[in-house]
Amino acid sequence: MRPSAAKDDGRPINNLPGLYPTEDWVVHYWDVEPLGELRSRQAVIQLLRGYAGACPLVQIGQVGCVHRVRRWGVQLYTRVLQDIGFDPSLYLSHDRARFPGGDGDAEMISILIHATHFDLPAHFVIASEQYPLLLFDPQGMLKGSYTRWHTHLGALAYLVSEGRVNGTFGCVFAENRPLYDQALTYLLQALLRQENE
Repeated sequence: MRPSAAKDDGRPINNLPGLYPTEDWVVHYWDVEPLGELRSRQAVIQLLRGYAGACPLVQIGQVGCVHRVRRWGVQLYTRVLQDIGFDPSLYLSHDRARFPGGDGDAEMISILIHATHFDLPAHFVIASEQYPLLLFDPQGMLKGSYTRWHTHLGALAYLVSEGRVNGTFGCVFAENRPLYDQALTYLLQALLRQENE
């Protein structure tokens, strides 16, 4: 669970700038800061032009074009690139220093991943029923959401335990809200104690 490498400079995030035409998508998400504070954020990511046309409209709770959320950001489906006819072999650099072997397979995989996997400016991205990640196409239509990743409590447990506890705690939120809230308060206090030690 590596940290995000994205800079919070307000510019659109593009892992392969200038390689192909793009369209701007907006990601709304929640970030848990180092001391446990919850922060609503948004970022613009640049996807291959045509990606919007291949993604269906969704409601919150339906993943749409969002494959996964990770602590560092969001992964979108690479299969959508195939659906719109994207051929990564047309963009190979044949840079043998970066991609030894010269057959192009490693570089094509790298292009597909960089075109659909984005670091977001954040310390710990969460995505739950209470705090969903939402993905909007250039026309502002909801084309993806994710609610099955860490809750606020899950992020705090990870931070307090320094990665030893890695659970979403979604069931606790759904089935026992008083216990969830009590645990949230306890872990927020634990983070403050760690900071002061």
